[in-house]
Amino acid sequence: MFDTTDRDALDGKYTTLQAADVLGVSAHQVAQLIHAGELTAIRSAGDAFLIDAISVTDYARLKQGRGRPLSLGVAWAVLWLLSGLEADWLSYPQRRRLLLRLRTMRAEELVWLVRKRAKVLRLRVDKSFLKTAQARLVASGSSSRRLSELGLTISSDSIEGYLAQEDLDVFMRDCFAVAGGTTNVTLRVVDDRAPIDLTAGAEMPRAVIGTDLAASSVEREQSAGLRLLEELLDEWRN
Repeated sequence: MFDTTDRDALDGKYTTLQAADVLGVSAHQVAQLIHAGELTAIRSAGDAFLIDAISVTDYARLKQGRGRPLSLGVAWAVLWLLSGLEADWLSYPQRRRLLLRLRTMRAEELVWLVRKRAKVLRLRVDKSFLKTAQARLVASGSSSRRLSELGLTISSDSIEGYLAQEDLDVFMRDCFAVAGGTTNVTLRVVDDRAPIDLTAGAEMPRAVIGTDLAASSVEREQSAGLRLLEELLDEWRN
């Protein structure tokens, strides 16, 4: 078991050995998870890994042992279809296989399988630039306007949303965003190869919002996200 109040997690970074202890794996396996993009890490001055503690605890909490993540296009297709949108980038065989899989998929499994849809960055932005940062993002998760429907309240001192990879450098510069310390921005960076159009709206579709909430480290948000996903999956099956 892991504890999200662990002092190292609050400090923001784990060593490889600390991460291995939390995950119950070897240091070599931790390195493999970093190289696979499952854990977020930077190199220290001594060339050791310093691993984002939240990425470690998220991985430990979300891991369901149900196989490899879905490919980029299929992961986004799942979330688009569950939100009642078209996923016209799928081939007919892909769509048919996906429709059959959705009939037996559960919310926890969905969160695990679509986890590689975007790269998660946790950043710090001065409060005076939060509105500027928020205007650049497509809102999701804890910044969604749908939170009241789920019995939750939007935070006024933190934001969460999606950004295209090609816009990341400008975002970091204009919002004076930095990594480390006490973070107040959860940024999900979408690879340029992703088939979705982030300019289509100010907020992500319902299934994306539910998935982001379900991946939260806040228990009330997790529960609300999983409930929303189960509702969408039930609608799909019926």
